[in-house]
Amino acid sequence: MARLQTTAARTGKRILVVDDQEDYLATTATLIAREGHDVVTATGGEEALAALRREHFDLVLLDYYMPGGLTGEDVVKELRTFNTFVQVILQTGYAGEYPPREMLQRLDIQGYHDKSDGPDKLLLWVEVGLKVAYMVQLLFKSRQGLRYILDATPDMHRIQPLEDLLQGILFAVSGLAGAVNSFVALAPQQHVKQPPGEPTPDAFLAVVDDEMDLAIHVATGRFANKPKLNQCLDEPRLRAIQQVMQREHTLILDGFSVVPLAVGEVTLGVIFLDQSVIQKQDLELLQIFANQAAVAIQNTRLYEMATIDSLTGVFVRRYFDKWLMRELRSMLRLKAPLSLLMIDMDGLKAINDLGGHPAGDQALALLGGALRHATRTVDLAARYGGDEFIVALPQTPIENAHLVGQRILDLIKDSLIEGPGGPFRVRASIGIAGIGSHDFSPDDIPRPIPQQYLEHMCETLVDAADKMLYQAKKDSSFRLKVGPAIDWNPFDGG
Repeated sequence: MARLQTTAARTGKRILVVDDQEDYLATTATLIAREGHDVVTATGGEEALAALRREHFDLVLLDYYMPGGLTGEDVVKELRTFNTFVQVILQTGYAGEYPPREMLQRLDIQGYHDKSDGPDKLLLWVEVGLKVAYMVQLLFKSRQGLRYILDATPDMHRIQPLEDLLQGILFAVSGLAGAVNSFVALAPQQHVKQPPGEPTPDAFLAVVDDEMDLAIHVATGRFANKPKLNQCLDEPRLRAIQQVMQREHTLILDGFSVVPLAVGEVTLGVIFLDQSVIQKQDLELLQIFANQAAVAIQNTRLYEMATIDSLTGVFVRRYFDKWLMRELRSMLRLKAPLSLLMIDMDGLKAINDLGGHPAGDQALALLGGALRHATRTVDLAARYGGDEFIVALPQTPIENAHLVGQRILDLIKDSLIEGPGGPFRVRASIGIAGIGSHDFSPDDIPRPIPQQYLEHMCETLVDAADKMLYQAKKDSSFRLKVGPAIDWNPFDGG
């Protein structure tokens, strides 16, 4: 097998020429190579099929009649068993061997060239074949891209932390566009500017403030670990991002692309790619994906606003109460234990009185961060009151729950809050209660489990943890107290 290169402007197209007549093969290959195409030659059907299985080609010029081996028709039939996309033009030196139209339909080929028609006609067939190849590959790529988006969309719209969602979005964008260096930047929710004449919403923005306070949340390549735009981009790129945020349209410039994350007239941020997205179909797919991503981001932010305490980063009590009831139902069915930690910050009033409420807020935020750091993804921490927190540990016996409590105390023991009248140490007391597994038979458990029963068990468990917390604070501050595991109430008296 021979390969011919050319010094003409390269087209990037790869053509396989197959013919048993070596003189004609060499002449044809040279003719095509002069057009800027990459040419590979083969002298028989088996050699051609081996190359087609091994390499990508846009077009095959295939001799119809090759004595002593596979005919062109045989090659096409075998080729279509493993490749339906590569374009084929049959060549023959015997005019009228088969009616061309019948041949095209029967073998699913794109052309039928009579060698006696000369090189100009051959080059015309090559041009036609390459154009068809381009359209087929374009449709295939678009279909694959849409399938990629459809596969990624359900995962984007599930309930998950915002940072996890953004990481998934960035990975998907990198897969679609093939970008090595990219990032997702969002405007903070508290800095909102609405278009003139429209009411100001609570959370989202349409035009970013002039100070350009977008923050990079997730990034790849050379943008990784750089949270600020001016750490990554020069002035022209910063202006491009500002323009996209204000006008809500995609901007493709030399060497980079900026795609808005917009829902209607509200722009949440941008996707930045350190490359130009030139192909129209790639840009369309990217914009479709960005629209889906923006909706997922907006929904996640709305969900977090309704369920997350903005100061401490843990869940709100309303969400915790519903979640605990659901987990108790699961633990009952699984015959698994569940433990509860009730946490109260020690001395918050003194911090507020001496250091002011900003210092108190810092202390609460620090404790919330410790709770998030000390727990698993299956656990749930919530702010239960002003300075009270609660943590539920599914499938955790009470004898293991104290390890989590001690981890929380260890995380805050060396922390200091600076402020007027400070510094202040952050201290907390913890009470621990738990409910063990049960020995009910399946027939003992009603279907469905009564709501009143679950509500009563939740109250019993929370009360038990609260009593342990009271005991811990009574004994001394900055300690934990573990109580005995409580039993499930029988259903006949529940």
